[in-house]
Amino acid sequence: MADIISQAPGPRWAPQVVVLLDNETRVLSVNRSLAGSSFDSISELEESALHVQFHPVCDGKCRFRRMWDKAWVGLESRDSIEWELEDSVLGRLFRLNLSKSPEPKGVDARRQRHLLLTVTDITKYRREYESLVEQQQALIRLLMEQGLDSDNPPFDEKGDTGNRLMAGYVKTERSLNRQLVQAQEKERKRIASELHDGIAQSIGVLKYRIEDAADKLSNQHPELDLSVLEESIEDIKGLVDEVRRISSNLSPSMLEDFGIHVAMEWLCKEFKTQNRNIEVNCAVRINESDTPEIVKVAIYRVAQEALQNIAKHSSATRVDASLEAAGGGVNLTISDNGGGFDPDKHPRGYDGKSGLGLRSMRERVEATGGKFSLKSAAKKGVDVCALWAAEELDPNQ
Repeated sequence: MADIISQAPGPRWAPQVVVLLDNETRVLSVNRSLAGSSFDSISELEESALHVQFHPVCDGKCRFRRMWDKAWVGLESRDSIEWELEDSVLGRLFRLNLSKSPEPKGVDARRQRHLLLTVTDITKYRREYESLVEQQQALIRLLMEQGLDSDNPPFDEKGDTGNRLMAGYVKTERSLNRQLVQAQEKERKRIASELHDGIAQSIGVLKYRIEDAADKLSNQHPELDLSVLEESIEDIKGLVDEVRRISSNLSPSMLEDFGIHVAMEWLCKEFKTQNRNIEVNCAVRINESDTPEIVKVAIYRVAQEALQNIAKHSSATRVDASLEAAGGGVNLTISDNGGGFDPDKHPRGYDGKSGLGLRSMRERVEATGGKFSLKSAAKKGVDVCALWAAEELDPNQ
């Protein structure tokens, strides 16, 4: 069954479109090099809001609009939000990632604000995955029913047939989950490449053209006030930098090139650079070669999300990040001494709103076979913990 998934074309080939939006959600630019015949209704020529283009005929009460509004509000406390949507209007399943640029400054702040949306149609691949899982569960139920027949046990007569079947099921499910996470990371890497090599370079070319035109105008007509063009050039430069930053966050080259040890230290160093009032301690004590790549990615993503939450919500003065070997496994802990929160009163997380960050951390850890836990109390900081047992690090499991 695992072979079937690995041989099938993965989500990295799913129809996808990358859209640049203004702060009114109007479509400014569209990159549809991978969209194929999908997303035909989305165009920068329409000069209308994204929802109007995504659902040309809609009363505005659809699930897409509700989730979109929720994600938009969530951007008040996050740099990016990713979610999946079963769209009843189009009858498709989409994965969406919405990212914002840094807070603009100056009188032209409203014009400078941009957002980047990536929409991927994952309908085909999710249905294939769900079908495989259903087939696996049906097979296990059938075998277990046969195992209950003491006159014809399928494996042995010691009464452990059910346990052996469930163990096999858990192993297969773990394999499916890991392949799904790997496909998501490959998809992120491809999107990052598209942003860096496609949109960023296209915007860069536009910047050079405007600079060239401004130089010629300045030489030919020195009396002209070209301050507007100069400001626009700076705006475009900032936009290029932001697209590249988003690309780096989607697919961290530091992790791929140098491993989790260097990547963790780099994360902490970057966090300290951006939050100089916070003391940061980072300790990494694991055997890099004993840790599967997929677990390293999960470690990096959880640490990245936890540090982002601390910077935005905790008011902490100290952060301790540790990645250590534990009983043959790996244990990640990110702790702060900030304000914390009461998980019983605010199960959605630090900000009491969407909680998408905490949920994504838990899902990523559990999908790679780990256990996620969070400990917090009001005014007592937060401890984010992720543990991968020794058997989860075994490539044969």
